[in-house]
Amino acid sequence: MNLAWPVIERRAASTAIAEALGSGDGSRGVLVEGLAGTGKTTLITDYASSLRRPVRWITGTAAAHGRPFGVVPRRVDTTSPWSLAAMLSDAGRSFSEELSGGTIVVDDAHLLDPLSAALLNQLATGGGPALVVAFRTGEPAPDAITALWKDRGLARFTLGCFDRGETEAVLTAALGGAVESRTVDRIAATTQGNPLYLRHLVEGSLAAGHLRCTAGIWQLRGEPVVTLELALLLHHRCVHAPPAARRVVALVAFGEPLELAALGDLVGRESMLAAERAGLVRFSTEGSTLMARLAHPFLGEVVRRGMDAAAARHIRGELASRLAGAPEPAERVRAAELSLRSDRRACARVLTEAAADAIALCSFTSAEVLARAATADGGGVRAELIRATTLAGTNRAAEAERLLAVLNPEGWAERQLVRWAVLRSGNLFWNLGAGERATGLLSSTRARVTTPAGLECLDAARAAIDLCRGHTCVAVEAANRIRHADCAPPAARMWAASAGCLALSLMGRGHEVPRWADETAGLTEWDTSALRFAVGHGEILALIYAGRYDQAETCARRYLELARNNDAMWFGMSSLLGKLELARGRLAEAGRRLEEATSGPGRSNPQWRVLANLLLAQCLALSGRRIEAMAAVERAEDAFGENTALYRADLGITRSWLAAGSGDLGRAIGLARRAADHASELGLFAVAAEAVHTAVRFGDRACGARLTALSNMVDGSLIAPMTTQAIAAEAADGYGLLSAAAQFDHLGSRLLAADAFAQSAAAFRRTGNRRAELRASTRAYTLARMCGDACTPAILAAAGPLPLTPREHEVAVLAAARLTNHEIADRLAVSTRTVEGHIYHIYMKLDVPDREGLADMILMETAP
Repeated sequence: MNLAWPVIERRAASTAIAEALGSGDGSRGVLVEGLAGTGKTTLITDYASSLRRPVRWITGTAAAHGRPFGVVPRRVDTTSPWSLAAMLSDAGRSFSEELSGGTIVVDDAHLLDPLSAALLNQLATGGGPALVVAFRTGEPAPDAITALWKDRGLARFTLGCFDRGETEAVLTAALGGAVESRTVDRIAATTQGNPLYLRHLVEGSLAAGHLRCTAGIWQLRGEPVVTLELALLLHHRCVHAPPAARRVVALVAFGEPLELAALGDLVGRESMLAAERAGLVRFSTEGSTLMARLAHPFLGEVVRRGMDAAAARHIRGELASRLAGAPEPAERVRAAELSLRSDRRACARVLTEAAADAIALCSFTSAEVLARAATADGGGVRAELIRATTLAGTNRAAEAERLLAVLNPEGWAERQLVRWAVLRSGNLFWNLGAGERATGLLSSTRARVTTPAGLECLDAARAAIDLCRGHTCVAVEAANRIRHADCAPPAARMWAASAGCLALSLMGRGHEVPRWADETAGLTEWDTSALRFAVGHGEILALIYAGRYDQAETCARRYLELARNNDAMWFGMSSLLGKLELARGRLAEAGRRLEEATSGPGRSNPQWRVLANLLLAQCLALSGRRIEAMAAVERAEDAFGENTALYRADLGITRSWLAAGSGDLGRAIGLARRAADHASELGLFAVAAEAVHTAVRFGDRACGARLTALSNMVDGSLIAPMTTQAIAAEAADGYGLLSAAAQFDHLGSRLLAADAFAQSAAAFRRTGNRRAELRASTRAYTLARMCGDACTPAILAAAGPLPLTPREHEVAVLAAARLTNHEIADRLAVSTRTVEGHIYHIYMKLDVPDREGLADMILMETAP
């Protein structure tokens, strides 16, 4: 598939060329080097097309490399040194006369024959045309080309690959739409920013159907694929490498990344050096370990495709045997996966344990393949339970339930029975919405369990279910009891922590969450590995509700990294990062992240669907996109059920923003109040505080006492300015509202600060304090713009820019900079009297007495 491929401006590189050619040091030239595919030809072509003087192109080719003066359009039959020297002199004179004041652009200079390279060297010496010379890094080049920068002083710089931002810009332009951030990360890492590889990956993955658009966002699913053209190019490089090097390449292709020690057990040192010299394998230190990786993206895919089945099975078997029993879980998983398609298949026990390792690493796809193989080889109940876990975690909940339902737990060991019951009830409740069946299963199993450890596990799972059904206090009480129970096994403690951390964050007791979360370190096993993200959910929310945004971002990104192998968890953690951006007032960033989260697949857990869509709806409503916000709310309502009762108050808050966006502030305040009532009934006091404060932002002037009461139950730094704003709003106290705004601003809650500034402007307007009103409204307007032109009722009602005409604003800025009226008149090419008239009107409009007061007002408008 061929795209209209965009050309991204390499501004820094173009500037470097222009500066080198325009310098006064007489160098009259520049050399551009870079790896194959980095865009050297595109760069120098764009530069040449911008010149308004004669340009002569020279291109080195492999065909002309062995022909003397291959770049000169004449046949050379002589080999006499004297004749060649004369021809060199004549060619140099001809070029200089033809291109006097012009430029010679040379592409692929490393392929020039020695005499053509000498011609360039002569031109550089004689002060003739300017030279722009591009050559490939790592390729042997004629000595005369090397001498251009070593002896002739031509400037030289290296054209690097795209960084992540440039990669995203190219992808967005090529595909004609937004690209999922995780897809950008994968493609940037896979191509290493190489523009050539980037294009071939996009075209190949589009043709294979792996790169597709879902809900307006481009996403890469499955492995990236390259075009046949690039595959043939890489294959050509492999087949022309020495045989010893090809064996190294094959081993690394199947085992990448491969420790040097493991590779050294399979091949000799000379073979590794040969592969490195051929430019096919690179060795680098990662952490404290020396690793072998292929030198080119996609080379592994090409090698694996081109190898016959028997040889591939043998290589996989060699690697599997070498990696088996490794101390690292990831290595054990790789060894087991390699063994499945090798001549040395691992036993059922090894496959089962590797599947458990894969679940712990959140690599559910690998775990499902290994568990299915283990089951087929007689892995028993443990393999069946592991496979069911992988199905439940990869959007195949119904299949998981069928597998678990046919298992007969009669005669099982109690530990297996408890694991089966907890796993099945969790799948029934969170994925299938069958709450009564889930709790009934836990109750019936409890009647068959006799050990304290088994009972604690069942009770902890029930606490997590109770929390999501809205029974907050019951859940926290049970979780806290299990936390301190001596007989509680690690699985019970993990379930208890998953319920406790989330509940405490929503209750406004976030200071208790870190200690509880720390206690779970090292407790996760294969059947509780996903619970670490429930704990993380509580950690991140606790920090957000407390106004500790930098720490919340660090925490969220840590969990995103842990979830990189699992779609459902990654999108869930990404939703929380979207909530953080929303709390900071970064609407554009929040919108992009939440749109990704709502369009991404693999979200079998309805909690994430509800939460992501509600947050997206709030973001859209704040941006004035009410129709799209309504659609997001409808998607959230479609996913609502017994397992998402915890988010009923959040739904009410979101609906209040939709009502506010339609201009019905009375209804908006009523919805926010009812959301606060519902949250308080469940004991979710942090959510209740958010709902009450939302009503304050809509203009409710009867919330001071309620937020004051909530401030005694909700911890953190955010509740204080919320309370201050509510009390000041009741009293129409402009300075009190300014104080709240300043506190929000200090915490990094720009949008909350903008609303408080806007409300203070309205309060000052009612008292006739024109100067204070303008200062507050200007600051509100500035913050709203920084948030992405947010459209809240307070900002729309009271905030605005300085009430100056464009010319008055220009004069005001210059006057605030301490320029005299005469200097301003000279700058603007007007009379001094005209400037004096503008200054008079500015003072009257802004109610300032002098330039010092004017400077304060301008500073308020432009402050970050």
